Amino acid sequence: MAEQLEVELWSMKKFFLLGLLFLAACMPVARDTNAPSVAETPPAPRLAGMTSSAYVVLAGERVYYEVGGSGSPVVLVHGIGAGNSMHLYRRNTAALAKEHRVYAFDFPGFARSGARPIQYTNDLYVRVLEEFLRQVVREPAALFGGSYGADYIIRVAVEQPTLVSKLLLSNPSGYGFSNEARAERRAGNARRDPALFEQYATTPLGALIFQTLQGEGGLNFFLYNYVYLDPTLVTPELTRIYQQNLEGANKAFAPFSFFSGLLDQDVSDLWAKVKQPTYMVWGSDDIFTPISESRYFLEARPVPFAVLRARTVPYDEAFEKFNLLALRFLK
Repeated sequence: MAEQLEVELWSMKKFFLLGLLFLAACMPVARDTNAPSVAETPPAPRLAGMTSSAYVVLAGERVYYEVGGSGSPVVLVHGIGAGNSMHLYRRNTAALAKEHRVYAFDFPGFARSGARPIQYTNDLYVRVLEEFLRQVVREPAALFGGSYGADYIIRVAVEQPTLVSKLLLSNPSGYGFSNEARAERRAGNARRDPALFEQYATTPLGALIFQTLQGEGGLNFFLYNYVYLDPTLVTPELTRIYQQNLEGANKAFAPFSFFSGLLDQDVSDLWAKVKQPTYMVWGSDDIFTPISESRYFLEARPVPFAVLRARTVPYDEAFEKFNLLALRFLK
């Protein structure tokens, strides 16, 4: 019932958005696709346990990262969503840095990394992760990521296995894009739609949607209803972090790419090929990637698995339990 409701809601939203696109299509908005990456928003205080920060050019994009601790390297890869960044791991870094050299970065288009008015893609973000491992970490690393970040980790682990020592994954969404999963969820064809991105990017509709995303009301509705199971975790400070991550020129284009499916990464043909030790956690009440989708992963490649009471970000919402599980696995 929950999966059917999710699909029906997505279908209604898509129908509504397409209607608005039709009304707005006759009012184009100019955009300079050759514009350089703009100055990033002022860096917020570093995450707990992180002792230095820097910018590096990866796959032609300017990327902000932080590092702290000592020991075997662990790289934190954030998921994709409006306002997301490495801040998702703000309650994990200090614990991990006590035993490991911890790295975290913001994907291009997000938070403190450079943002350009372009179509961002899963291929670009996979290249950024690969180059980060080669240029910054420079030794095989354990990778941890949630949602889309977990999907990119899986691809890198298969295509560049010498860069990856272990995988720690939370709520990976990549089986949701497989033909089997889409059929079961009655979601029709894949959502990848460059034309829809162009509509967002060149009409007033995109500006209206992004303005709504940036507002306190829109962010709180999203955080309360889709990200956190415990509403007390949605504080004014947390909402402000999301707002800050969306401030600055060109910050709309990564979310537009996400809404258009350009950042989707299907892992249904990759997952069984992963050779590195892997541990998986899942939020018990995730709406975007329901726990029922974990069976695709566990049937194709059984791995140690834990369910934490949470929605989309169990490593944050149940951080104490997660940190214990992660440190035990990473030893």
